[in-house]
Amino acid sequence: MLLINGREIKLAIFDMDGLLLDSERIYSEIWRETAKLLGYEMSYSQWYGLLGTNEETERQYLYSIYGADCPTDDFRAVRLRIIDEYSDKHGFPIKKGVNEILSFLHEHDVPAVVATSSERKRAEKLLERSGIIRFFSDITCGNEVALGKPDPALFLKAARKAITEPEKCVVFEDSENGIKAATRAGMAAVCVPDLQPPTDYVKKVATVLRSLDEFTVTAVTTDNKHTAS
Repeated sequence: MLLINGREIKLAIFDMDGLLLDSERIYSEIWRETAKLLGYEMSYSQWYGLLGTNEETERQYLYSIYGADCPTDDFRAVRLRIIDEYSDKHGFPIKKGVNEILSFLHEHDVPAVVATSSERKRAEKLLERSGIIRFFSDITCGNEVALGKPDPALFLKAARKAITEPEKCVVFEDSENGIKAATRAGMAAVCVPDLQPPTDYVKKVATVLRSLDEFTVTAVTTDNKHTAS
């Protein structure tokens, strides 16, 4: 049995981009390239607000930046085309510690699932190409819920599909939006920051690690192999 802060954990939920895959740096460049191609400018701070958003949340965020006449469908079409071209040519490497934590969870009979704002076709392709899709029993995608992170709907959907109570789930995330979604879902939260250091909010509500493999050292199980603090 895996415990985190005294809570029994029966399901591990993983974000994909920036946590499992080292992709966010490329995405930030692609978002800003897309904006430029469409005649707009996007700052890094504006892009950061898009982390973890699904299609509808992304649309509303773009409206808030550029106004109601922003061509959000064009933003999405151009961006996804550039992403597909890049991923087909290069792929994305997995982050440090991914294989170690997934093996650890498998060893301790804790199933792992992915909950990503990405579309299913792209998520499956990237996870397959990275060689880690076999570790996950399910993938929940952004188009399966109405609202994206920081709304908890994506993680709650993943838990329902796995028939697991939210309080017995742990979410692994790299962004503040993702951590907010996890805590609003009533789940334990672990943050492995990617492009930005953890905020005071993240430090307050989540366990912060430098890499995913740290979890295999700091976590604790009731069979004395380990317990999370």
